[in-house]
Amino acid sequence: MRISVSACSLLRADALNTIVILRDGETKFIMHTILLIENDPAHLVVQSLLLHCFSYTVLEASNEGEAWFASQQHEGPIHLVMLKAVLENNSTTKFVARLQLVYPEIRALLVCDGSPVELADMPCEYTFVQKPFRVKALAYAISGLLQNPRSRPASFLS
Repeated sequence: MRISVSACSLLRADALNTIVILRDGETKFIMHTILLIENDPAHLVVQSLLLHCFSYTVLEASNEGEAWFASQQHEGPIHLVMLKAVLENNSTTKFVARLQLVYPEIRALLVCDGSPVELADMPCEYTFVQKPFRVKALAYAISGLLQNPRSRPASFLS
């Protein structure tokens, strides 16, 4: 996949970062942070590049151990974790639950190879994106998680 600088410029317009107006009328720009966990180095680079193009702060990790270390080294909140949906032995939900103890507002974007299933024990708001996914589907999934209320049900996007 080849992404040009102009493509990144166009994607930046869709970025979901937040401008907050404080009580005194002052504005504050909040940069959202995404913890990206991907064990394939090529996919990690491409996904990280896309997220950077959306103007997110990205913490990269190739496994849950690296992700936990990166999250502990990061100063400030982590708004979203993007990782593969691993259904056997509930490792995805256990890891997200561990993150949620430190970052109570965190949400999860689960990348799946097949059809998604309902995860009854997922501790936070989540949604799925199915591989291979389009850039717009990724942007929509992230913005839906970060903008909508926590009671939003899980959905499937491709």
